[in-house]
Amino acid sequence: MPPLKDQYPLPVLAGAPRAWRSLEERRGVSEQPGGEFPPGASEPPEGLSRRAVLELAAFGSAAAGLSGCFRQPPEKVMPYSQQPPEVTPGVPLHYATGLTLEGYVRGLVVRSYEGRPTKVEGNPEHPESLGATGAHEQASLLGLYDPYRARVVRHRGEPTSRAALFSWLRERSQRTDGGAGLRLLVEPGASPLWADAYACLIERYPRARVVPFSGIDKGQAREGARLALGRPIRVLPRWAEARTVVSLEDDFLSTLPGSLRAAREFVSARARPELNRLWVVESHLSITGAFADHRLRARPSRVPHLARALAAEVGRALGHPGLASLANGAASLSETERRWLGVAARDLVDHRGAALVSAGERQPAAVHALAHLLNEALGPGGPVRRVEDVLTPLPDASALPTLVEEMRAGTVDTLIITAWNPVYCAPVDVPLAEALGRVQHTVYCALEEDETAAACGWFAPASHPYETWGDGRAPNGTATVLQPLSAPLIEAAVAPLELVAPFTGTLEASPYERLRALWHERAGRPMQFQATWEGWLAAGVVPGTELPELQVRVDEAAVLAAARGLPPPAEEGIELHFVPDPKVYDGRFGGNPWLQELPDPMTQVTWDNAALVSPATAARLGLERGSRAQLELRGRTLEVAVLVVPGQADDTVTLPLGYGRTRGSPVAQGVGFNAYTLRYQDSPGSAPGARLTSLEGHHELVLAQEHWRMEGRPLALQTTEAQLKAHTDMLKGMQEPKEGLYSPGPPVTPPHRWGMAIDLHRCTGCSACVVACQAENNIPAVGKNEVRRGREMHWLRIDRYFLGDEHDPGVITQPLMCVHCEYAPCEYVCPVNATVHSDEGLNQMIYNRCIGTRYCSNNCPYKVRRFNYLDYTGGHGHSMARMHRNPQVTVRSRGVMEKCTYCVQRIETARINARVEDRAIREGEVRTACQQACPTEAIVFGDLNRRESHVTHLHEDPRHYKLLHELGTSPRTVHLVRLKNPHEALG
Repeated sequence: MPPLKDQYPLPVLAGAPRAWRSLEERRGVSEQPGGEFPPGASEPPEGLSRRAVLELAAFGSAAAGLSGCFRQPPEKVMPYSQQPPEVTPGVPLHYATGLTLEGYVRGLVVRSYEGRPTKVEGNPEHPESLGATGAHEQASLLGLYDPYRARVVRHRGEPTSRAALFSWLRERSQRTDGGAGLRLLVEPGASPLWADAYACLIERYPRARVVPFSGIDKGQAREGARLALGRPIRVLPRWAEARTVVSLEDDFLSTLPGSLRAAREFVSARARPELNRLWVVESHLSITGAFADHRLRARPSRVPHLARALAAEVGRALGHPGLASLANGAASLSETERRWLGVAARDLVDHRGAALVSAGERQPAAVHALAHLLNEALGPGGPVRRVEDVLTPLPDASALPTLVEEMRAGTVDTLIITAWNPVYCAPVDVPLAEALGRVQHTVYCALEEDETAAACGWFAPASHPYETWGDGRAPNGTATVLQPLSAPLIEAAVAPLELVAPFTGTLEASPYERLRALWHERAGRPMQFQATWEGWLAAGVVPGTELPELQVRVDEAAVLAAARGLPPPAEEGIELHFVPDPKVYDGRFGGNPWLQELPDPMTQVTWDNAALVSPATAARLGLERGSRAQLELRGRTLEVAVLVVPGQADDTVTLPLGYGRTRGSPVAQGVGFNAYTLRYQDSPGSAPGARLTSLEGHHELVLAQEHWRMEGRPLALQTTEAQLKAHTDMLKGMQEPKEGLYSPGPPVTPPHRWGMAIDLHRCTGCSACVVACQAENNIPAVGKNEVRRGREMHWLRIDRYFLGDEHDPGVITQPLMCVHCEYAPCEYVCPVNATVHSDEGLNQMIYNRCIGTRYCSNNCPYKVRRFNYLDYTGGHGHSMARMHRNPQVTVRSRGVMEKCTYCVQRIETARINARVEDRAIREGEVRTACQQACPTEAIVFGDLNRRESHVTHLHEDPRHYKLLHELGTSPRTVHLVRLKNPHEALG
């Protein structure tokens, strides 16, 4: 077999030739992600594919090729809320910054050791993150050390210099035609700096045009606002004030942007004595649908007509003739739909002033306009706030087709692209790749050499968001200055803003200088601006930049006319339903192993995507899990793998976007199928008229959880408040001390008794905690084949259970990690005393004692221990292998058992700080990684010796119970029962 470099061209990495030579000595047999790992190997043996070595171990190890060392940015950056002292080895600094997703910024605080970023947290002072993070923010750090980041500037595929690129840009900026053939293809964003750059460009080149493009946001919500309110206003629901919420396929608990704040506010309001109520109409089982009190399955084409029927019911109850008139000529409803909508409408009317109707992004503009009208009818001043939409340029589904027509007509001579990979995610009937070949000059800037890079004349490697200065706004307008954590690791990296600088006349100024000058001007040029600037950097927000609320009236006639003009729902055939993947999103996170290996919150699929169908549809077509099938739509075909999912609408196939990549990071290539190949510009959310045909063969879908039912066992519990009060005795039996299989040791009175409580009433199953635990504790990704063998390494998992009818089930999620039993079964069977109990209640692992018998795992009833079958973390690459790792946590080698430690390193840090300051550890001073990331505050950790602590109160809450209490293990982690709030009319 030829050397690896002959099969796959390896990138040229400066500073790591010995590392790559060692990789060339290994032989690749399998090309499947994850490869094959024969048991008993101390090093990845024959059969381990190149992908397993380079895709998994290379993240943070082969990153040596990025740079020889870390450099601080030349400008002054500010640690979070404190003056930057001299760097003390081993003592981290925290820097406030942010990450832009779908145009808006989420405020972050990044921990850095001697200039090396190692962990991302939420900024509690930022109105969008509120101190929490999602899985994407947690995993974004891995992209900084991605060994597959683009490294060189290319012109027509050949390496060239950064200087040559900017020399060409200067030449192209010397135009005398007013920019008639100049176009920018960009993602809509809320950055004042970018908006200023666009304004400068148009001022110099009045005939140039800035074209918006997003693979996900097609502007339906803004068109609905334009229809109803006269202009594209953004709606900010006040989730905390809503007592009844009807979601029309709006997965607001997980949809970007706004999900972190929405989850915190809605779930916190749900924890009040009077529970709010959530009604959801949707086609596929989402995080919001799983959390609902009442959920109605519906094919995508029926959702707009169910919205119209709901409006008619509300109109009748309110005596609103306009809304009531929508019943005329409406599509027929089933008895279930009629009853469901009738009760939901009454519930909305009963909570006038605190009722909210929310429409999802994939819904047509008429449905968004109808939601505006309903919210106004249900009470002006209700839980809705309207502000100006600060995205520039605004999303426009027609913008890209218009640009392609211009390109094919030859009227575009220079095209600069900073939008993410438009060739890959453009509608299939918009021939962007072909049109790019007709443009004389094209330049594209991105982190990877992806599908769009192959179609452009010039390519520039982009700097990572943590390597460059910038700014942005939260959905409510609050501004953040984004400061870099490190100087660019790639010498040739270009900040996307720099590509525009020659055309704005600002090339001589750095992004930092332009940013500072802009905000100096916006601050009114104060004499003491330096102190103000440093205060903004330290806090992570610019005070006083929140947008004012707008008072506008709904154009009722226009909305009613649009609602009556909705096309009839499809009656027959298969409907396709396109959704952003909850892990890789639109595909931009496809090269991130942490997110690829993260189980899908609802399906539990890892390292793949699948065509989701209902049990009834699968039975009718003779399909089962892993069946290969062919989808056909308008003459185009796509081969898919099928997964049967309870709760899916019948005759509907849900296709997660973002997979099936052919270029870019090898981690993403060949994983799943590309659903964009069936997505047309007139049907970005759903498409009727498809055919699904079974094919021979089988595709192995790897699920992290194989069992979907609790089989009568009291594991993840949910009930109503009334039932909870009626069955208190049963729950008490799961709370009181119980003598079980294991005898207690001698009584001790430690200074601290660490414990945890997980409130299922708050948990949405978003999986942010899983990635946060992985980042904090140096947990490796192992690949698809290892997960298939049950060898995943996640210390924290989220079990998902279905309840009731598989066609329309209830759903509950349950985070589970080591529960730190007082009487731990693992400790009794370890022959070398590697797992021991501390006097403070921690079940500890002593790695250098462990000999890998795995007796502890066999004896653990919770199945939360993980074993390193292979050396997943060492032996590959250069000394930069540890750059993304937390230096406070041991990096485990092959052959040891590992598990949740309650983030003991954070406990010890707090203990050291308390000793230095001669005080006790304060309440809330120790926060585990999962607790800190959780958007809904479902996880609480603390000292049970403190009677006033939050964790103590939860351990005494009437809803708490001890998992597998009958075994007598006495876990230090308790769970709290989830409460549902069904309407009495539906039961």
